[in-house]
Amino acid sequence: MDFSDSSMNAVYYGVEMANFFDSEITLLHVLSNSMLSNIFTNDSQIALLRDSVRAKLEEVKADILVKWPNVRVNTKVEEGKPFKVINKVAKDGKVDTIVMGTNGANGVEQFTGSTTTRVLKSSPIPVIVVKEKRTSPKFDKIVLPIDLTKTSKQKIDWAVKLGKKYDSTIHIIMELESDELIEKKVNANLNQAETIFTRHGMKFESHLLDDMQYPDHLGMDAIKYAEEIDADLIMIMTKSESSKLTDLFVGSFAEQVVNSSQKTPVMCINPKPTGALATGGSGFY
Repeated sequence: MDFSDSSMNAVYYGVEMANFFDSEITLLHVLSNSMLSNIFTNDSQIALLRDSVRAKLEEVKADILVKWPNVRVNTKVEEGKPFKVINKVAKDGKVDTIVMGTNGANGVEQFTGSTTTRVLKSSPIPVIVVKEKRTSPKFDKIVLPIDLTKTSKQKIDWAVKLGKKYDSTIHIIMELESDELIEKKVNANLNQAETIFTRHGMKFESHLLDDMQYPDHLGMDAIKYAEEIDADLIMIMTKSESSKLTDLFVGSFAEQVVNSSQKTPVMCINPKPTGALATGGSGFY
Protein backbone atom coordinates (compact mmCIF):
# COMPACT_ATOMS: atom_id res chain seq x y z
CA MET A 1 0.00 0.00 0.00
CA ASP A 2 1.18 3.53 -0.77
CA PHE A 3 -1.61 5.46 1.05
CA SER A 4 -3.26 6.56 -2.20
CA ASP A 5 -7.05 6.37 -2.48
CA SER A 6 -6.96 3.23 -4.63
CA SER A 7 -4.46 1.66 -2.24
CA MET A 8 -6.70 2.38 0.74
CA ASN A 9 -9.67 0.92 -1.15
CA ALA A 10 -7.64 -2.27 -1.56
CA VAL A 11 -6.68 -2.30 2.13
CA TYR A 12 -10.26 -2.31 3.35
CA TYR A 13 -11.26 -4.81 0.69
CA GLY A 14 -8.47 -7.10 1.89
CA VAL A 15 -9.39 -6.60 5.54
CA GLU A 16 -13.00 -7.58 4.82
CA MET A 17 -11.72 -10.78 3.18
CA ALA A 18 -9.36 -11.49 6.08
CA ASN A 19 -12.19 -10.98 8.54
CA PHE A 20 -14.47 -13.35 6.65
CA PHE A 21 -11.86 -16.08 6.21
CA ASP A 22 -10.37 -15.61 9.71
CA SER A 23 -7.01 -14.80 8.11
CA GLU A 24 -4.11 -12.53 8.99
CA ILE A 25 -3.46 -9.46 6.87
CA THR A 26 -0.12 -7.71 6.39
CA LEU A 27 -0.03 -4.03 5.42
CA LEU A 28 3.14 -3.59 3.37
CA HIS A 29 4.75 -0.36 2.22
CA VAL A 30 7.84 -0.57 0.02
CA LEU A 31 10.35 2.28 -0.11
CA SER A 32 11.63 2.23 -3.68
CA ASN A 33 15.42 2.18 -4.00
CA SER A 34 15.30 4.57 -6.94
CA MET A 35 13.18 7.06 -4.99
CA LEU A 36 15.44 6.87 -1.94
CA SER A 37 18.63 7.41 -3.95
CA ASN A 38 17.16 10.37 -5.84
CA ILE A 39 15.71 12.25 -2.88
CA PHE A 40 17.74 11.38 0.21
CA THR A 41 21.44 11.88 0.78
CA ASN A 42 22.14 10.04 4.04
CA ASP A 43 20.97 7.13 6.18
CA SER A 44 19.49 9.31 8.91
CA GLN A 45 17.02 10.85 6.45
CA ILE A 46 16.00 7.40 5.27
CA ALA A 47 15.59 6.27 8.88
CA LEU A 48 13.28 9.23 9.57
CA LEU A 49 11.23 8.34 6.49
CA ARG A 50 10.98 4.73 7.64
CA ASP A 51 9.73 5.84 11.04
CA SER A 52 7.19 8.16 9.45
CA VAL A 53 5.84 5.42 7.17
CA ARG A 54 5.73 2.92 10.02
CA ALA A 55 3.72 5.41 12.09
CA LYS A 56 1.23 5.92 9.23
CA LEU A 57 0.83 2.14 8.89
CA GLU A 58 0.13 1.88 12.61
CA GLU A 59 -2.55 4.57 12.24
CA VAL A 60 -4.22 2.56 9.48
CA LYS A 61 -3.96 -0.57 11.63
CA ALA A 62 -5.61 1.24 14.54
CA ASP A 63 -8.47 2.39 12.31
CA ILE A 64 -8.93 -1.18 11.06
CA LEU A 65 -9.08 -2.62 14.58
CA VAL A 66 -11.82 -0.17 15.56
CA LYS A 67 -14.14 -1.68 12.93
CA TRP A 68 -12.70 -5.21 12.79
CA PRO A 69 -11.36 -5.87 16.33
CA ASN A 70 -10.80 -9.59 15.72
CA VAL A 71 -8.64 -9.26 12.59
CA ARG A 72 -4.94 -9.98 13.06
CA VAL A 73 -3.09 -7.10 11.38
CA ASN A 74 0.65 -6.98 10.72
CA THR A 75 2.59 -3.98 9.38
CA LYS A 76 5.82 -4.05 7.45
CA VAL A 77 8.12 -1.46 5.81
CA GLU A 78 10.70 -2.74 3.32
CA GLU A 79 13.13 -1.30 0.76
CA GLY A 80 13.85 -2.40 -2.80
CA LYS A 81 12.07 -2.80 -6.11
CA PRO A 82 8.40 -2.83 -5.10
CA PHE A 83 7.19 -5.78 -7.19
CA LYS A 84 10.14 -7.95 -6.11
CA VAL A 85 9.71 -7.05 -2.45
CA ILE A 86 5.96 -7.71 -2.57
CA ASN A 87 6.53 -11.19 -4.00
CA LYS A 88 9.31 -11.94 -1.50
CA VAL A 89 7.21 -10.87 1.49
CA ALA A 90 4.32 -12.96 0.18
CA LYS A 91 6.59 -15.99 -0.23
CA ASP A 92 8.31 -15.62 3.13
CA GLY A 93 4.97 -15.16 4.88
CA LYS A 94 3.32 -18.08 3.05
CA VAL A 95 0.62 -15.69 1.89
CA ASP A 96 -2.49 -17.00 0.09
CA THR A 97 -3.56 -13.86 -1.78
CA ILE A 98 -2.20 -10.41 -2.62
CA VAL A 99 -4.66 -7.49 -2.74
CA MET A 100 -3.53 -4.31 -4.51
CA GLY A 101 -5.04 -1.05 -5.65
CA THR A 102 -4.43 0.56 -9.01
CA ASN A 103 -5.61 3.59 -10.91
CA GLY A 104 -4.76 1.87 -14.19
CA ALA A 105 -1.45 2.22 -16.00
CA ASN A 106 -1.10 5.28 -18.18
CA GLY A 107 1.59 7.09 -20.13
CA VAL A 108 5.01 5.49 -19.82
CA GLU A 109 3.65 2.84 -17.42
CA GLN A 110 1.80 1.24 -20.32
CA PHE A 111 5.20 0.36 -21.74
CA THR A 112 7.28 -0.29 -18.63
CA GLY A 113 4.50 -1.82 -16.52
CA SER A 114 3.07 -0.52 -13.26
CA THR A 115 3.97 -2.17 -9.97
CA THR A 116 0.57 -3.88 -9.90
CA THR A 117 1.04 -5.22 -13.43
CA ARG A 118 4.50 -6.55 -12.61
CA VAL A 119 3.22 -8.26 -9.48
CA LEU A 120 0.31 -9.96 -11.23
CA LYS A 121 2.63 -11.19 -14.00
CA SER A 122 5.18 -12.66 -11.60
CA SER A 123 3.20 -13.72 -8.55
CA PRO A 124 2.70 -17.48 -8.05
CA ILE A 125 -0.39 -16.75 -5.92
CA PRO A 126 -3.62 -14.96 -6.94
CA VAL A 127 -3.59 -11.16 -7.04
CA ILE A 128 -6.85 -9.24 -6.57
CA VAL A 129 -6.77 -5.77 -8.14
CA VAL A 130 -9.17 -3.16 -6.74
CA LYS A 131 -9.88 0.33 -8.10
CA GLU A 132 -13.09 1.87 -6.84
CA LYS A 133 -14.12 1.79 -3.20
CA ARG A 134 -16.34 -1.16 -2.31
CA THR A 135 -18.48 -0.21 0.67
CA SER A 136 -19.03 -3.85 1.66
CA PRO A 137 -16.68 -6.21 -0.19
CA LYS A 138 -18.46 -9.45 -1.01
CA PHE A 139 -18.53 -12.20 -3.61
CA ASP A 140 -22.24 -12.65 -4.31
CA LYS A 141 -21.64 -12.67 -8.07
CA ILE A 142 -18.40 -14.02 -9.53
CA VAL A 143 -17.82 -13.80 -13.29
CA LEU A 144 -15.81 -16.74 -14.61
CA PRO A 145 -14.78 -16.39 -18.28
CA ILE A 146 -13.60 -19.72 -19.71
CA ASP A 147 -11.85 -20.51 -22.99
CA LEU A 148 -10.70 -23.82 -24.45
CA THR A 149 -7.38 -24.23 -22.61
CA LYS A 150 -6.41 -26.60 -19.84
CA THR A 151 -5.04 -23.70 -17.78
CA SER A 152 -8.34 -21.86 -17.99
CA LYS A 153 -9.99 -24.57 -15.91
CA GLN A 154 -7.63 -23.92 -12.98
CA LYS A 155 -9.76 -20.89 -12.11
CA ILE A 156 -12.62 -23.22 -11.27
CA ASP A 157 -10.78 -24.39 -8.12
CA TRP A 158 -10.61 -20.80 -6.89
CA ALA A 159 -14.22 -20.15 -7.87
CA VAL A 160 -15.23 -23.18 -5.79
CA LYS A 161 -13.13 -22.02 -2.82
CA LEU A 162 -14.56 -18.50 -2.78
CA GLY A 163 -18.04 -19.46 -3.97
CA LYS A 164 -18.65 -22.04 -1.24
CA LYS A 165 -17.44 -19.68 1.48
CA TYR A 166 -19.54 -16.74 0.32
CA ASP A 167 -22.50 -18.71 -1.08
CA SER A 168 -21.80 -17.00 -4.41
CA THR A 169 -23.49 -17.39 -7.75
CA ILE A 170 -20.85 -18.21 -10.37
CA HIS A 171 -21.56 -16.68 -13.77
CA ILE A 172 -19.77 -18.91 -16.30
CA ILE A 173 -19.32 -17.10 -19.61
CA MET A 174 -17.91 -18.30 -22.92
CA GLU A 175 -17.93 -16.85 -26.43
CA LEU A 176 -20.57 -18.20 -28.82
CA GLU A 177 -18.83 -19.79 -31.82
CA SER A 178 -20.13 -20.24 -35.36
CA ASP A 179 -17.68 -23.03 -36.23
CA GLU A 180 -19.40 -26.35 -35.47
CA LEU A 181 -16.27 -28.13 -34.21
CA ILE A 182 -15.27 -25.27 -31.90
CA GLU A 183 -18.87 -24.99 -30.72
CA LYS A 184 -18.76 -28.62 -29.61
CA LYS A 185 -15.58 -27.97 -27.64
CA VAL A 186 -17.15 -24.89 -26.05
CA ASN A 187 -20.19 -26.88 -24.96
CA ALA A 188 -17.98 -29.67 -23.61
CA ASN A 189 -15.95 -27.24 -21.50
CA LEU A 190 -19.13 -25.54 -20.33
CA ASN A 191 -20.66 -28.86 -19.31
CA GLN A 192 -17.50 -29.82 -17.45
CA ALA A 193 -17.56 -26.58 -15.43
CA GLU A 194 -21.26 -27.00 -14.70
CA THR A 195 -20.66 -30.57 -13.51
CA ILE A 196 -18.00 -29.42 -11.04
CA PHE A 197 -20.20 -26.69 -9.56
CA THR A 198 -23.18 -29.05 -9.40
CA ARG A 199 -21.06 -31.63 -7.57
CA HIS A 200 -20.13 -29.00 -4.99
CA GLY A 201 -23.76 -27.93 -4.59
CA MET A 202 -23.03 -24.40 -5.80
CA LYS A 203 -25.23 -21.82 -7.51
CA PHE A 204 -24.24 -20.96 -11.07
CA GLU A 205 -25.48 -19.54 -14.36
CA SER A 206 -24.08 -20.26 -17.83
CA HIS A 207 -24.02 -17.71 -20.64
CA LEU A 208 -22.75 -17.90 -24.21
CA LEU A 209 -21.93 -14.38 -25.39
CA ASP A 210 -22.80 -13.54 -29.01
CA ASP A 211 -20.80 -11.18 -31.22
CA MET A 212 -23.69 -8.78 -31.72
CA GLN A 213 -23.98 -7.80 -28.08
CA TYR A 214 -20.39 -8.65 -27.08
CA PRO A 215 -18.15 -7.90 -30.09
CA ASP A 216 -14.81 -7.65 -28.26
CA HIS A 217 -12.44 -10.36 -26.97
CA LEU A 218 -13.51 -12.43 -23.96
CA GLY A 219 -11.67 -10.30 -21.43
CA MET A 220 -13.33 -7.03 -22.40
CA ASP A 221 -16.67 -8.80 -22.85
CA ALA A 222 -16.31 -10.14 -19.32
CA ILE A 223 -15.92 -6.59 -18.02
CA LYS A 224 -19.04 -5.47 -19.89
CA TYR A 225 -21.03 -8.45 -18.61
CA ALA A 226 -19.75 -7.92 -15.04
CA GLU A 227 -20.84 -4.29 -15.04
CA GLU A 228 -24.27 -5.22 -16.42
CA ILE A 229 -24.97 -7.60 -13.54
CA ASP A 230 -23.07 -5.52 -10.94
CA ALA A 231 -20.66 -8.40 -10.30
CA ASP A 232 -18.33 -8.49 -7.30
CA LEU A 233 -15.33 -10.17 -8.96
CA ILE A 234 -13.92 -11.23 -12.32
CA MET A 235 -11.51 -14.19 -12.30
CA ILE A 236 -8.88 -14.39 -15.06
CA MET A 237 -5.67 -16.25 -15.85
CA THR A 238 -2.69 -13.99 -16.43
CA LYS A 239 -0.76 -15.99 -19.00
CA SER A 240 -0.57 -19.15 -21.08
CA GLU A 241 1.78 -22.04 -20.42
CA SER A 242 2.01 -22.94 -24.10
CA SER A 243 4.74 -20.61 -25.42
CA LYS A 244 6.77 -17.56 -24.54
CA LEU A 245 5.50 -15.73 -27.62
CA THR A 246 1.91 -16.31 -26.56
CA ASP A 247 2.72 -15.07 -23.07
CA LEU A 248 3.71 -11.69 -24.49
CA PHE A 249 0.33 -11.19 -26.11
CA VAL A 250 -1.57 -12.77 -23.22
CA GLY A 251 0.17 -10.46 -20.77
CA SER A 252 -0.99 -7.42 -22.69
CA PHE A 253 -4.58 -8.70 -22.56
CA ALA A 254 -4.29 -9.23 -18.80
CA GLU A 255 -3.08 -5.67 -18.35
CA GLN A 256 -5.89 -4.42 -20.58
CA VAL A 257 -8.54 -6.13 -18.46
CA VAL A 258 -7.04 -4.95 -15.16
CA ASN A 259 -6.66 -1.39 -16.44
CA SER A 260 -10.09 -1.32 -18.10
CA SER A 261 -12.20 -2.78 -15.30
CA GLN A 262 -13.18 0.34 -13.39
CA LYS A 263 -15.88 -0.99 -11.09
CA THR A 264 -15.26 -4.72 -10.73
CA PRO A 265 -12.24 -6.10 -8.84
CA VAL A 266 -10.19 -8.58 -10.87
CA MET A 267 -8.58 -11.72 -9.45
CA CYS A 268 -5.53 -12.64 -11.55
CA ILE A 269 -4.20 -16.20 -11.34
CA ASN A 270 -0.96 -17.45 -12.86
CA PRO A 271 -1.47 -20.99 -14.20
CA LYS A 272 0.40 -23.93 -12.74
CA PRO A 273 2.07 -26.32 -15.21
CA THR A 274 -0.23 -29.14 -16.27
CA GLY A 275 2.40 -31.26 -17.99
CA ALA A 276 0.74 -30.79 -21.35
CA LEU A 277 0.38 -27.90 -23.77
CA ALA A 278 -2.89 -26.04 -23.78
CA THR A 279 -4.93 -26.49 -26.94
CA GLY A 280 -7.01 -23.72 -28.46
CA GLY A 281 -7.66 -20.28 -27.06
CA SER A 282 -5.09 -17.98 -25.51
CA GLY A 283 -4.62 -19.52 -22.07
CA PHE A 284 -5.53 -16.13 -20.59
CA TYR A 285 -8.99 -16.85 -19.34
